Amino acid sequence: MIREIPSQELRWSCPQEWLPAESTAKIEPSQGIIGQDRAVKALEFGLSVDSLGFNVFATGLVGTGKMTAIELHLRPLADQGTPPGDLLYVHNFGRPEQPRLLRLMAGRGAILRERLDRLIDDLKRHLPGMFESEEFQKRLEMAVEDLKNRQQELLRGFEKRVREAGFTLVQVQVGSMTRPEILPLVDERPVTLEKVQSLTEENKFDRARFEALETQHGKLSEELQHVFREMMAVREEMLGRAGQLRRAAVAPLLEAGCTEIAKAVGDPRVVPFLQDLANDVAEHLDLFAEAAGDDKDVLIRYHVNLLVDNGSTKGRPVVIETEPSYGNLFGTVEARVGQNWQSTSDHTRIRAGSLLRANGGYLVMNAFDVLTEAGVYPALKRALRYRRAVVRPREMLFALTGQAIQPEPVDLDVKVVMVGDRRLYDMLHEADEDFRKIFKVLADFDSEMPNGEKQVGDFLSLMAKIVRDEKLLHVQKGGMAALVEEGVRLARNRKRISARFSDVADVLREASFIATANRKRIIGAEEIRLAVLARRGRHSLPEEKLTSYMLDRVLVIETSGTVVGQINGLAVYDLGYHTFGLPGRVTARVALGRDGVVNVEREARLSGPTHDKGVLILSGFLRGTFAHELPLSMTASVAFEQSYAGVDGDSASSTEVYAILSALSGVPIRQDVAVTGSIDQNGHVQAIGGVNEKVEGFFELCRQRGLTGSQGVMIPAANVADLQLDLDVVAAVAAGRFHVWSAERVEEGIELLTGVAAGVRGADGSYPGDSLFGRCAARLEEMAEQLKQYRLS
Repeated sequence: MIREIPSQELRWSCPQEWLPAESTAKIEPSQGIIGQDRAVKALEFGLSVDSLGFNVFATGLVGTGKMTAIELHLRPLADQGTPPGDLLYVHNFGRPEQPRLLRLMAGRGAILRERLDRLIDDLKRHLPGMFESEEFQKRLEMAVEDLKNRQQELLRGFEKRVREAGFTLVQVQVGSMTRPEILPLVDERPVTLEKVQSLTEENKFDRARFEALETQHGKLSEELQHVFREMMAVREEMLGRAGQLRRAAVAPLLEAGCTEIAKAVGDPRVVPFLQDLANDVAEHLDLFAEAAGDDKDVLIRYHVNLLVDNGSTKGRPVVIETEPSYGNLFGTVEARVGQNWQSTSDHTRIRAGSLLRANGGYLVMNAFDVLTEAGVYPALKRALRYRRAVVRPREMLFALTGQAIQPEPVDLDVKVVMVGDRRLYDMLHEADEDFRKIFKVLADFDSEMPNGEKQVGDFLSLMAKIVRDEKLLHVQKGGMAALVEEGVRLARNRKRISARFSDVADVLREASFIATANRKRIIGAEEIRLAVLARRGRHSLPEEKLTSYMLDRVLVIETSGTVVGQINGLAVYDLGYHTFGLPGRVTARVALGRDGVVNVEREARLSGPTHDKGVLILSGFLRGTFAHELPLSMTASVAFEQSYAGVDGDSASSTEVYAILSALSGVPIRQDVAVTGSIDQNGHVQAIGGVNEKVEGFFELCRQRGLTGSQGVMIPAANVADLQLDLDVVAAVAAGRFHVWSAERVEEGIELLTGVAAGVRGADGSYPGDSLFGRCAARLEEMAEQLKQYRLS
C-alpha cells in the first residue's frame, strides 16, 4: 500500500545516549583500526605466516584506512622481531667480475668497513717508508747478495771470453733503453761488424780474418743470449726473495690487523674474507706504492660496500616504497665513465633497492605503481617466487663499451604488502597464475561498517584522535551527532556508517576552519552543517547550471498539472567528486503494432545494458498483466526527453511503466510528483541507488519554483531505510509543503500518480472497467481488433 513517509522517518538522528562524552576533549583517542575486523584478521594472518607465497594484497576504496592499518600492524610485528643482518659486497679476488656477498650481524658491517679502511690507510702510509728504510734495505742486500755476486760472475766470465776472442762488450742506447752488443776490436778500437765488412770489401781488411771474426761473433751472440737468460733467472730469483722478504715483513702487521678486525666484528663469517684479503694484499704490495700518489682507485679492491646497514634498525625493517621503479626497488650498479666514454664498474658501485632494505622485514607498495613501471612486476614475481634478488646494472650504460659486473644474488626473506583496488586484484587473480601463488592473502577493507552504539563510540574516538593529532577545535555533543549522521549519509544506509574516514575527517577539518574563522572555541552541529554545505557548494556548478536550464525551461520539466504519457523520472549524476540528482522527463506513445516496447535510447545507441534489461523486464510485466488471452498488440515507444548522453541503470523502469500505462489508458499523470524505482516482471517496486540525491534534486527544483504543498517524490519502500535527507527537505515535509511516498508495487504507484485505482483481476480474468488496468485492457483489446481488421482488409 502506498504510504506517505512522516518527517521523522526521513532522516536518522544519532541517539544522545550513544554519544560517549560531552565533547571530543573527554574521549580517549583511538589507537587502532575500527570497523575493519575482516581485513585486520586477514592482515595479521598474512603477516604472521612465514610460508612461501603468503604475501598480502590489501584492497578497498581510498580513505578506508588501508595504509594506516598496515602501518599500525607492521610496526608492532616489526618491533617484536630481531633486526636482520647487514648486507655487504666485497671484491671477489678469484673472479673480480662477480662481487662477493657478505652477510654479517646487524651493525657489524659498519665496524668492518671502518676498521678495514683504517688498516688499508695505515698500510698505505707506512709500507713505502718501511720498505725504503735503511734497516730493510740492509736485510734486502743480505738476502740477495749471493745472487748479485752470481750475476757479476756470469758477466765477468763472459766479458773475459769476449776479450780473449778479440771482441768487447758495449751497451748500445736504443730509445730510452740500453742493450748489450758484441763488437770486434780493430786496432784496439771497437768497430761494428758491418764496418769491418765494408773495410773488407774495400780490401782494407783481410777477408779470412773477417770471416773468422764473423763466425766467432755468431758464437758469442748465442752465448750472450744464454748468459742473458741466466741473469734474468737470477733477477727473478732476486725479486722473489725481495717479495718474500716484504711479505715476511708485512705478515705480522696483516695478521695482527685482520685478527683485530675479526675480533671487533665478532662474526665468524668475516674470517674467510679477511684471509683472502690478507693473501691478496701480500701478493700486491706494489699497489700501496702506487697509492701513495693521488690515484685512490688502485686500492678500491680492499674497500667494503655496506649495501644495507641495519645497525640502527629497531626490530625488523618496514619500508614503504612510494616510487617502485626498477632501480628504486631492485637496486642498480652505477657506472664509472672513464676515458673514451668507456664504462666500468666495481663492487663499490652496487646500490641497494627497497627490496633489499626491507629484507628480513616488510615491504609495502602500491599495486598500480608496480604494474605501470616497466619490467618491475615480472621481476618482482621472480624474486618472490625464488626468494632471491639480483642487482643488475642499467644495461644502456654498458651496451656499447665496458663490462658490467654480476653481483652475487641475495637470498630474500621479505613479506610484501601490495595495496590496490578490488578490480585490480580480481583482474590479476583471474589472468595471472603466478599472482595467485605469491599473493595468497586478501585483506579486503570495507567502505562501511555497522551502525551501533559501540561503532559510534569507535568512530568518535577516531575523530578525537584526528582532532588531537592535527590540533583542531574539539567537537561538542551536537557536533558529534551531526558528524555521525554525515557518516551514515555517506554510507547510504541507516544501518551502516561510512568507513571512508578520510572523507568524514575532511568535514571535521573544514568545520574547525569555519568555527575558528567565526571566533568559536568549539565545533557544533551548525559548523558541521556549514562544512557539508560549503563542500557541496564548491562542487555544485554543473548541478546549478542544469537546474537553471530547467527554471528557464530550456530543459522542460513540469512541476504542476497533469499530462497523459508523461512523467518525471529521477537520475543521479556521479562526477566522482560530487554526486547529485535531477529530474528528467520520460514520455511514452502507444500505437497499433506488434513491436511491443521500443526503447528509443537503445535505438539511438544511447542505452546501456542495464537499462536495456530494465525495458525488457517491464515488457514482461506488461505481457503478464494484459496478455493472458490476447497478444500484446501494440507498439509503445519510451524516451528520455532532452537526454543527449548515455543512459544506464534500471531505476527508471517503474517510471517508464507508469508512462506507458498512462498512454494506454488515456489517464493523465501528476507532474508535481517525481518517481524512481526499478521493477520486476511481477510488478514489485525494487530498491535503487542515490535515493537521497534524487529526492533532494527534485525538491530543490520545486523550492526554487515555489513549493505548492502537493509536490513530492515516490520512492521504493525498500529505500526508506536509506533516507538521510537534508534538513531543509525534512523541515518542508514536516510543514506539509513537500511529500515523500513509498510504494511496494506498480499498482500502488499508478494510483497515486493518476488518482485512479489500478484494479484487481476478477474471477473471470478481467479488470473492473473503471479501473486503470481495466481501461488499459480495453484499449489493448480494441487495438488488437483494429489490427485484426486491418490485416483482413
